[in-house]
Amino acid sequence: MGAVARKAKTVQQERVIGEQGERTRVKLLEAARQVFLERGYSATRVDDVTKKAGTSHGAFYLYFANKQDVLEALAVETADHMYALADELEGIEVGEAGYQQLRAWVGRFVDAYERHSPVVNAWITAEMEDSRFDQLGREVLGQFAGRIAHTIERGVDAGLRHPVHPGTAAVALVSMLERFCYFWLVRGGPFKRDVVIDTIAAIWYEALFGQRQQA
Repeated sequence: MGAVARKAKTVQQERVIGEQGERTRVKLLEAARQVFLERGYSATRVDDVTKKAGTSHGAFYLYFANKQDVLEALAVETADHMYALADELEGIEVGEAGYQQLRAWVGRFVDAYERHSPVVNAWITAEMEDSRFDQLGREVLGQFAGRIAHTIERGVDAGLRHPVHPGTAAVALVSMLERFCYFWLVRGGPFKRDVVIDTIAAIWYEALFGQRQQA
């Protein structure tokens, strides 16, 4: 985890007071996620979050300084989920079993993106207003792509594919997947889930290992 993410996570944890406090904090985070989806980040007010959560302003300010603070906590949570997903690629091997593992992984990524899309959208908006979100975004992309680059390196070292720069290829793959999910899940692209997962898995399999998945 990068410096910005670690700092944000530590600050949030220090504000939690006991089990009841943790439940209240989680309720506020989930309320903020819903309000970001309904109203958009720029239009969201602290009052909107407290009303959705059914809490007081005093409770809100016990855990968060402002809506930027809430988004930062949600962004760190999202980043941790993405890192865990990326780590799962380390065990994927060449062959039919590996392809099926990759296909299942793409499905989990899609599910995660759909859940976290309100945070991702708010994060993109906030990057234009607050440099800390831009820095956190760069850290997440770098670490997520870095984990995927290790898998690409295995294919290069084993002579399974034409040589590519693993870091460049990983960033390109991540960018393609994230932008596609944005167009499909957020903007309502006309695609069926099974078709998307099959297609993305096939593209990633060839990109990771340099050969087509064998029927």
